[in-house]
Amino acid sequence: MANFLLDLGLKFNTVSVLIRIIITLFLIIIFHLLKKSICLYVNKSNSDSKDIIKYKKISSQSINILLVMVIIPIWMNESKDILTFIGILSAGLAFAFRDVVANFLGWLIIITQKPFQIGDRIKLGKSIGDVIAMDWFYTTIIEVIVNDDKTYGQSTGRIIYIPNIKVLTEELINETNSFPFTWDELEINLTLKSNWKKAKDILISIANNKVGDSEGEAKEALKIASKTLPIYYENLSHTIYTSMEPGRVCLNLRFICKARNFRNLKHALVEEILVEFSKHEDIELL
Repeated sequence: MANFLLDLGLKFNTVSVLIRIIITLFLIIIFHLLKKSICLYVNKSNSDSKDIIKYKKISSQSINILLVMVIIPIWMNESKDILTFIGILSAGLAFAFRDVVANFLGWLIIITQKPFQIGDRIKLGKSIGDVIAMDWFYTTIIEVIVNDDKTYGQSTGRIIYIPNIKVLTEELINETNSFPFTWDELEINLTLKSNWKKAKDILISIANNKVGDSEGEAKEALKIASKTLPIYYENLSHTIYTSMEPGRVCLNLRFICKARNFRNLKHALVEEILVEFSKHEDIELL
């Protein structure tokens, strides 16, 4: 390949700079049209959306690399003065567009270190959502609403483009990568006159019914995650902590669930708690 490029470069050695510029522009247009044609063909295929996006990215990047390989021989034997000028120009552009360069370096870190992948739910800086694209300069997420600074929530439908440089400068939280489960708590407040022991027994019974499946899945996920990351939990079972505050008794149900399922699980827990507590006159909620 190297000899082929060198021989091709020698053939352009006697061609004027103007002709080389015209040929370069012509090649850029041809490869751009080729890229568009391939993307159009992929869009018409019967593949699912994830495969379509993957094929379009692979074909686009392959064509870009091929274009560079074709253009290099056209200019590789130009005079030292032009090479010096290109070097100085490159340094100047790197300084002028340092944010663009930094975003590209951020992309390199994303694809090599893999702090997140397409489909993961992340919080990067103040932006929270599900990753739908990772390009050279931006990571694209679809936003989710948040509560109490946690990453669970429901999609707003808004698309957010995050500069890749933020991977290096902002805190990154990944809720769904190696271990897609999170601990959370549900606080139940009772009056001081309430039979809190009975309420606690009811809560345990409800949790056994609603949370048990999640704990089994979490154990299996932990076995896999612990092979690559030092994640160790001795106990994944739900529990209830009792405490007293002025004028009330607090029962805190601590449980583990899938990061994307907290809202649904909380909804099911609260509804059943309200139904069961309503059957007992000696249990009063605050």
